[in-house]
Amino acid sequence: MNQVTFLVLETSSVENALKEASKQWGVPPDGLEAEIIGEEKGFLGLFRKKLKVRVERKALPLLVRSRVFLTDILERMGLRAAPDVSEESSLISIEGQDADILVGRHGDGLKALEYILNLALRFPGEEPRVRLDSGGYRERRKRSLERLAVAVARKVAERGTPLRLDPMLSWERWVIHTTLKDSPDVETQSVGESPERKVVVMPKIGAAERQESRSVRYRRPRYGH
Repeated sequence: MNQVTFLVLETSSVENALKEASKQWGVPPDGLEAEIIGEEKGFLGLFRKKLKVRVERKALPLLVRSRVFLTDILERMGLRAAPDVSEESSLISIEGQDADILVGRHGDGLKALEYILNLALRFPGEEPRVRLDSGGYRERRKRSLERLAVAVARKVAERGTPLRLDPMLSWERWVIHTTLKDSPDVETQSVGESPERKVVVMPKIGAAERQESRSVRYRRPRYGH
């Protein structure tokens, strides 16, 4: 990406300077600031005056920088898709005919793109991470994780031994924790360091006794012949 932080342009108006800088940088005009640093008047008033204008990029919010970044990547990849920004949730949804291509196997493509975007554009400790979605993948993944959590909880309660899930992103682990937070039989804990951080589902103290009690209660009686 172009590392030039300002331009000095000779033009007839500030508006024209903003348009030219916007074209060169691929940044919306409202993401730029302009200052007149010189003025050359026309000879005897017969010619239009020329302005020397300094144009700089504003310190754009991360979501705006991310949208510009993604738009450029999608265009270079020749994909028919575009980013849509939700400022309330720090989420950028990529929509279009080719949106599913970005997801990749098990969401690996989308995870990699999200990681690169935050690594390249985010100021650590100053801005929340941008989250990416593409073609509704997050909602599908969320429903799948909820089903997984319920199935694993049932297995842990029956066996009385902990189970470790595969490494997950923070929001995926959050889905597991949230789904099982009110379970009477199991509890969850995240262990390890990213990117290998994972959820452990463990039986609660006394859960085995409750499970056995339920088994006895619902066990069908045997009758002699």
